[in-house]
Amino acid sequence: MIQEFVNRYMAKKDLLAAAFAKHPENYKEIVKNVISVVTGEDVYGINPDSERIHEINDGDYQGVLVYVIGGKGYQPSHYWYVKVEYGSCSGCDTLEAIKDCGYGTPTDEQIKDYMTLALHIVQGLKKMGD
Repeated sequence: MIQEFVNRYMAKKDLLAAAFAKHPENYKEIVKNVISVVTGEDVYGINPDSERIHEINDGDYQGVLVYVIGGKGYQPSHYWYVKVEYGSCSGCDTLEAIKDCGYGTPTDEQIKDYMTLALHIVQGLKKMGD
């Protein structure tokens, strides 16, 4: 866990909650929203870039998604990653369980659940080489 990212998440969680005023389409969208709030003042290449998120999905109906996030700047040399397990239905997939079909505006409870999922993503972020 990168404590600096957790601190930024805590400081900017209102911004993140606002992003969940509509249901996220997939885990990548949640990761992108998380990276946008945990990124600090840009010091060339040492902060993750929410536009440089690469998804690895070797699963089928269920499995593990691996997100590799490049640093900001030209030809980044810093990378982070996070793993997210997913399932094939709302009984075994956290995002699907929260969405509960995803119609309409998310309820306060759903936003709270998206925030918890986002916190777990923040806590799971690791810098490559660590």
